[in-house]
Amino acid sequence: MYILAKIPYASVELRWFSPLSGSAQFRVRQLRGAIGNAFIEDSRFHQHDANGKPIYAYPHIQYRWNKGFGVVAGWISGAETLLNVPWLDLPLKLGEDNVEVSDAIMTTQYADFGISDYLRFYEFVTPILMFKPELYKKYKKMSERVQLYERNRLLVAQLLSAMRGLDINFETALYATFTDFKMCTCLHKNQKMMGIRGRFASNAVLPSGFAIGRAVSHGFGWVEQLNVK
Repeated sequence: MYILAKIPYASVELRWFSPLSGSAQFRVRQLRGAIGNAFIEDSRFHQHDANGKPIYAYPHIQYRWNKGFGVVAGWISGAETLLNVPWLDLPLKLGEDNVEVSDAIMTTQYADFGISDYLRFYEFVTPILMFKPELYKKYKKMSERVQLYERNRLLVAQLLSAMRGLDINFETALYATFTDFKMCTCLHKNQKMMGIRGRFASNAVLPSGFAIGRAVSHGFGWVEQLNVK
């Protein structure tokens, strides 16, 4: 194994009196909006510039939802920022629910990215969004063989793009292939999009908590390592 970079990473699980029910896809959007408004002066929390225009870059602060509670993940300077936020007693309005953070469970690490001597296996905890609507229309008309090629091509492209967003240059040919997959309908900003659940293999060393694809700040494309060789 050849390590390319060790990137600061932090995650904070925000807990309140009891877990909230409801779709994770809706809850993540509510969480992102509430925290973005709470820290409006820092564009990393909401990905908009001072004029309200979207910032199109790999987000260094991302949001997730896990078993009724919110998770905020941070990379590079975003990781340090999360550790210095006064999370306790922070009031949040999540849809119709008003909660107050009673506990903030923090984890920190230097996450390894690298090139592996063998294939490593990963799972998408949340669906990856790889298809723009117009691209998915073309994909549906492809043969199964061409669809397989297209899925893997997009997977490689999204892995490389996300790593570049953390200033990581993969120094050899990156290989990645879905080992199993299932198409699923996802909602992003009230728009239906096709996502993929499943697992993949790659010669890239990736840390758990990494996210790839579109809308990673909204919780999509969350990757976890599998203990399989």
